[in-house]
Amino acid sequence: MKTIIIAFAASLFGLVYPPNQVDVIRIAPDIFVEPDLPSYKVKTVREVFSQLKNAKGDFRSRRPILRFVKDSGGGPAVAYPKQGLIVFEEKAYDICAGFGKDSLNALANILAHELVHCYEKHDWEDYFAHESKGFGMDVGVKDEELEDEVQADYLGGFLSYQAGFTTFGIAPKFMEKVYETYNLTDEKLSRYPKLKERQAMAAQSEQKLKNLLDLFEMGNFLAALELYDDALEYYLKVLEDFQSREIYNNVGVLSTLSAIKLFAPTENKFAFPVELDVKSRMNGTRGDNNKELREEKLMEALDYFEKARQYDAFYPIAHLNEGCALALLGLSQKENAELEWEDATVAANRAIRLATGSPEWANTHADAVLLLGILRALARDSVGAEAHFAEALQLNANHFLTKANQNTLRGKPNTSQPPQGIDLSKEIIDDLPFSSIKLNKTDIRGQIADGEEHKITLVAKSYAASVVFANASITGSGGNKVKKDTFLQMTGPGYSKQTNKGIKLGDKQAKVLEKYGEPQARVNLGSGTMLRYKNATDFSGLIFQFDGAGKLMRWVIYK
Repeated sequence: MKTIIIAFAASLFGLVYPPNQVDVIRIAPDIFVEPDLPSYKVKTVREVFSQLKNAKGDFRSRRPILRFVKDSGGGPAVAYPKQGLIVFEEKAYDICAGFGKDSLNALANILAHELVHCYEKHDWEDYFAHESKGFGMDVGVKDEELEDEVQADYLGGFLSYQAGFTTFGIAPKFMEKVYETYNLTDEKLSRYPKLKERQAMAAQSEQKLKNLLDLFEMGNFLAALELYDDALEYYLKVLEDFQSREIYNNVGVLSTLSAIKLFAPTENKFAFPVELDVKSRMNGTRGDNNKELREEKLMEALDYFEKARQYDAFYPIAHLNEGCALALLGLSQKENAELEWEDATVAANRAIRLATGSPEWANTHADAVLLLGILRALARDSVGAEAHFAEALQLNANHFLTKANQNTLRGKPNTSQPPQGIDLSKEIIDDLPFSSIKLNKTDIRGQIADGEEHKITLVAKSYAASVVFANASITGSGGNKVKKDTFLQMTGPGYSKQTNKGIKLGDKQAKVLEKYGEPQARVNLGSGTMLRYKNATDFSGLIFQFDGAGKLMRWVIYK
């Protein structure tokens, strides 16, 4: 049953609204609506707003708060960053509904834009903003204020992407409808940006958004390829502009994975659930026993997991991964092992408490129980370890990692063989044989890392229906430099052709598994899944990327 809260907006938020906007319904801790709004509109706005806030993962307070009203007295939406408030009116919803199949993308576009104003604490009203019927036409616009608009555009686009929406191309069309609906003629706007000027700003924002998405996606693909140090640099580059619990967590995971590679096989026999690629980890060999470097990476990881928890104290993945990093730190620092493992146990139990009963976190629940088993095994309590492993298998009967650790505890070999490789010579994207692709200096997109021991350059080139990226990485210095180039060719949006085995965009994951068999690696992303297939003879292969609904959104040839 809905609770009707009758209160003056001024007393709630410290702001003054038209007197006819008094009664509101609280439908969530952070959403208030007027009682006579259609329920289907309220439901849609609530769901999109919640998805966006969850994607940001910033729950340090309930703010920003959304107030959905019939008539705000002027414009479609306005953010009040100091108060942590967004006001959104029904007419703006109707404009979004006019975008048909892109209606949710349009709604995400405007709400994400306002959310960024609040998260970034922009201290002025944006182009939707108003404090009078005149839309603030008498207020001069400063360069830094326009920069806030560009930032809200492109970071709002990235936030929408994180939440599963596609907003490319939406903003210019949306602005045209807003200016038309609200009769914002050039004569009325005076010193405020004209429609063409505002659309040009949106185009500039979209280019910045594309660059940011390229960095984020390259980080994902390099992580899938186990190039953790390189992937880490791309995520750190993203963090310069966009911060969220997921990205902080991912950076911490990559730091942890890099540290794991530095343990000798005799030091660490167990496989921790923080890892992205379970099978290669269990069947492979590791590290050079660089104790100082691995501990440095683990401490960095713990710092990033803490930042993720600061954004959302109830985010179970950050607690689970913190427990893994602490357990590994105990392995590396024998003198402090007992203390680190006690803290790791606390972190694992917190992850279990937060994940229990939630389908969204079912895998995290099983992984946290597995971690408790590993911790008991490290403490030489095989009975306790077996009990936790059995519990983890009750939660997930097909949990490969639990079975592998169980075999390790029992002194049994992990005999599962990796899947057969694929014949990459038969896979072609865009009628462009991979060997014919040529990149040169004019295709350089930017320097991702420029340290003394690690330099990374991003190179990109667009073709008719695909794009090619190259990650040029140099590690070491002087005569010890190691150069490694990784090339990826990925299908573009709407790609109409098929793979060698008849897979096309939109196909379900089950069909890919039927045609290509079991992959060498599965990588879970916040917005979907990747399956990686490796060529039998060298470091090349295919990556299939699926969206949150399990549909193929693109595939990639890598080499």
